Amino acid sequence: MASFASRTMQKLYSARLLLQHFDQIDAQDELIRPAYASAHFEAVVFHLQGALQALLYEIAETARLPAGEWKTPSDLQQAAEKHGCVLPQLNRVLALEADSFSWLSQLQKRYQACWLPEPSKAEAVPVDSNIDLISAVSDSTSDQQQLRLWLDHMHAFVDDLRQTMQEF
Repeated sequence: MASFASRTMQKLYSARLLLQHFDQIDAQDELIRPAYASAHFEAVVFHLQGALQALLYEIAETARLPAGEWKTPSDLQQAAEKHGCVLPQLNRVLALEADSFSWLSQLQKRYQACWLPEPSKAEAVPVDSNIDLISAVSDSTSDQQQLRLWLDHMHAFVDDLRQTMQEF
């Protein structure tokens, strides 16, 4: 388990380092701030998703499942069922994933959005002359706060799952 546990921690550490650099957005030239913020946001999300992936491998290794490729918690659940394993830690991951309001569900939605092109302004907001619209501006401070919350939740979740994995 040490190798996958190490990989999980490496990903969390990388996310934390990128967040520290994200704090330096005000020192960047105004012209590159949007690209700087977008690059750091997506990189942190990528590393958090990588930490989840490594955690899945930790869970599988603890259950002594044969090596495989688990890209999602559902993939790991199918493999566990195939081998007659019950993975209570995985059930917690799946519960968070199923709850659309959970931090993990929100993180995964943002990760999926990283792979999609950004909609143009014409596509983003349907125009209706009868409705007054207030445009929403991306706020890098709130993005940073959201990333910090996800990182803190992920770190606490990993620590908690590791405690329960040691009990079995």
